[in-house]
Amino acid sequence: MTIDFDKAAERLRNWGRWGEDDQRGTLNHVGPEALRRAAAEVQSGKMFSLGLEFSQDGPQVPEITKRPNPQLLACDIDQVFNPHNPRSRFNDDVLVTPTQAATQWDALSHVHYDGELYNGCKAAECLTARGTTKNGVHHLGNPGIMSRGHLLDIAKLNGVDALPADHKISPEELNRACDEFSVTVEPGDIVIVRTGHLRVFTVQKDKTKVAGFQAGLGVECAEWLHDKSAAAVCADNMAVEFLGMESLAGEIVLPLHMLAIRDMGMPLGEMFDLEGLSKDCAEDGRYSFLFSAPPLRITGAFGSPINPVVLK
Repeated sequence: MTIDFDKAAERLRNWGRWGEDDQRGTLNHVGPEALRRAAAEVQSGKMFSLGLEFSQDGPQVPEITKRPNPQLLACDIDQVFNPHNPRSRFNDDVLVTPTQAATQWDALSHVHYDGELYNGCKAAECLTARGTTKNGVHHLGNPGIMSRGHLLDIAKLNGVDALPADHKISPEELNRACDEFSVTVEPGDIVIVRTGHLRVFTVQKDKTKVAGFQAGLGVECAEWLHDKSAAAVCADNMAVEFLGMESLAGEIVLPLHMLAIRDMGMPLGEMFDLEGLSKDCAEDGRYSFLFSAPPLRITGAFGSPINPVVLK
């Protein structure tokens, strides 16, 4: 880690900024002006899904991630509504899944350190076996997550399909991407970073590499996001941030997670499928768009499945 973590945390901490009871964090940056900017980006009428399928053959390897893939169970098949008129039938099912099995939001309760969550919530008081009583993902779902999004295609910036696993994205690189792709990040915008990492699953069909060491945002990028007043950050890797020995074996594990979620109150969107959007942005030269990704309002959950949608 190349920064003093505790000094950075103190500098970036948003606790109390939007009130002592706030549980939406940096999504408070998304006001009417940000939403009008987002709507103004819709010009061609093209729509893209950035979500993976929540499949029983999804990207999770339980031995590595401790998360199983979703399990879909049919509870009713070919059932008759009315036995006296049996022509009409119905089918129902049950989904059993980790909330973070595929494309998903990390809620502001997902990580913490020193016994406190975002906005000073005490872990010992709010974390339970039935979820959290503070900073649950349902707060992010009301009224939802929608704003102007910007694709910062760092893989394309470097002339590769996917960044090497040891590539740690710096704030300077984010600035170069903004210049290269004619992007201006304003308060309330959502930053979407493409590393190309998810291609190991979507293109190469090798789920064993999804959770390994991988390129992503260096911890220094937290200050960049804070200074831009971004509402959230998303990426096409497992954790948004760079995953290497320094981020996994230090005194603070996953330091960008801790600064963004716990201190800034910034949701992280993970495992976004950006390949189709990347291709279209390269073709039309437009890297900004309306972005909508409301989480499910699962009371007290630490995260939520999503199917993010882009409209250009």
